Amino acid sequence: MNQIIKDFGKGFKQLGVETAEKLVEETGKIAESIITAQELLGDIKPLNEQELAQKKAEDEQKKQKEISDMKSQISSRPVENEMEQIRHQKEKEEEEKEKIFLENLKRQREQERQNQMANFELMGESSNPAKQKKSRGSAFANKKKQQPDQSQMSQTAEYKGKID
Repeated sequence: MNQIIKDFGKGFKQLGVETAEKLVEETGKIAESIITAQELLGDIKPLNEQELAQKKAEDEQKKQKEISDMKSQISSRPVENEMEQIRHQKEKEEEEKEKIFLENLKRQREQERQNQMANFELMGESSNPAKQKKSRGSAFANKKKQQPDQSQMSQTAEYKGKID
């Protein structure tokens, strides 16, 4: 058993050594392929003071030209008129939105009134007991009123019609 453990340790040690050797080889290859800044940029020389001042002057001229172009574009366009038109357009849109909102509110209120009237008509009959009785009718309302026979009438009452 001890022999197996020793052999396992030696194999593990050898594996570590081989891995380290491969790592060193690959690192060397990577170092060889690195391009330095000087190789990449070649023979670029730094600007001297005169060239630097000239470059700054050119940049300033470009800036001034762009600014003047922008100003001329702005001054040639009727910016104030465009802003006024945009304000009027926004006001119209707001008025239209408000008008639509008020119309919707008016329709909604009208619909609520109609619903209330319909509910009142349905519920109005049943809410008042006297009207309920009237709408149902009484037990005697459907019978025709008949005049009593002469035999049923009192002897002292006056008779309408013929007397036997």
